Amino acid sequence: MYKIKRSIGLTDIRNLERKFNFNSDFGCISRNNGTNGSDLIKTSQGKPYERVSDYYAGKSVFVTGGTGFLGKVLIERLLYNCTDIESIYVLIRGKKGFKSENRLQQMLDVPVFDKLKALKPSALKKIILIEGDITKPDLDIKSSDEQKLIDNVSVVFHSAATVRFVESFENIMKVNFEGTRHVMDLSKKIKNLETFLYLSTCFSNANKLVIDETIYPKPKTIDEVYSFIDNYGDNSEATENFIISDGYPNTYTLSKALCENYVDENRGTMKTIIVRPSIVTPVLKEPLPGWQDSWVAATATFSDIARGLTKVIYGDPNVVCDMIPVDYVCNFIIVAAARGNPSDDIIVYNSCSSSSNPITWKRGADLYLGESLRHGKYDLKPRPVEVSMSQLKVNLLTFILQTTPSFLADLWLRLKGESPKYLKMQQRPVLLRDILKYFSSTSYHIKSENSQKLIETLDKRDRAMFPCDPRTIAWQTYMPLFCRGIQKYLLKPKQ
Repeated sequence: MYKIKRSIGLTDIRNLERKFNFNSDFGCISRNNGTNGSDLIKTSQGKPYERVSDYYAGKSVFVTGGTGFLGKVLIERLLYNCTDIESIYVLIRGKKGFKSENRLQQMLDVPVFDKLKALKPSALKKIILIEGDITKPDLDIKSSDEQKLIDNVSVVFHSAATVRFVESFENIMKVNFEGTRHVMDLSKKIKNLETFLYLSTCFSNANKLVIDETIYPKPKTIDEVYSFIDNYGDNSEATENFIISDGYPNTYTLSKALCENYVDENRGTMKTIIVRPSIVTPVLKEPLPGWQDSWVAATATFSDIARGLTKVIYGDPNVVCDMIPVDYVCNFIIVAAARGNPSDDIIVYNSCSSSSNPITWKRGADLYLGESLRHGKYDLKPRPVEVSMSQLKVNLLTFILQTTPSFLADLWLRLKGESPKYLKMQQRPVLLRDILKYFSSTSYHIKSENSQKLIETLDKRDRAMFPCDPRTIAWQTYMPLFCRGIQKYLLKPKQ
């Protein structure tokens, strides 16, 4: 059984970073196709420079996952910055009693589209709804809609996925793996497809401490996975042992590794790009600084610390929290599809910060907490988080700093004739902390040489229009912005 034995600290990361060679000659980009990663592909450096927005002029794109956090920003950025784009076809399914048309309207009603509505309202007319479901064969779309996609689309952005770590293995495979299979089947039919871009995650290779921009051998065959699901899919203990045998922390990361291999093995002649973001966090610059609309990973963890719900974390205070703002990821995706693969092969890009601009979980939490103490008002008094690699210490401090005060507060409420609430409030943060302990105790060195080289090919205007270089993130100003955004868009602080 493979297990990670230690974490890499900031010193190790900086030593590794010195081995990088970020020079000014970006005439070539390393191609990693799952074999040896040593081949080179030539960029269009010798040709007249084509602006990113010009690439999309007159073209139509197809987006899956458009109603998600990242998908919304991707659509908004395409419409706002690529003004001559022809159309954006968005796959949306009916959900929880809402028709696909209702869900499209709900998507457009969020604040992230306010700037676009105010300054370029006609751009919204370029969004074309495609009703369908990635979990079903042929995406369950009408034949007339399928023909529209086949005839008109130039770029496919496949970002639809379930990112819930606690979801059943069967459903994760149904959405992530089968969904990718179905989107690829359709994409192969598109007459003039220029690029198929698959959005993965840096943690598709979470069983490795150093993650390069390459496709690693598949950890398991698809037959092995489905055979296990058929026999033990409902057994959580068996599932945990099944994924841990390959060093994976959860079924989500394993599913994305399987997807990457499937994309590489079945892309045929499609020009293919895989973009792997790390932990995606709120908007840094455009269209709405601080905006976030879902509770995931770092967002929930930092918020729980600032609200006094989490005072103890299992981990190493020097472990790097590899975060990347959602607008940086979306801008990079747009750039990569336009300029990132002039060959007919596959290329992988890691969109991350740990290799060029690292920040630890502890520093991120302290910066977030400092801002919260200045502006937030909550029921529980927060304090600087305790971080320890000793499970005994974590359990003891949790009892002293979280459980006992919550019990006493509930006792006081009962004496006043009110309903207790504080112990119940502890359940979700503790569960989240335990789910994320693997990531708070393991520092990854995620390489991004391909990404940095691609960014260096951009001229000043495109760098300003599509900011995506993690080296430009100032954490001391971003983390307070992160905090204010969560307070404004996800929380209702006590006044």
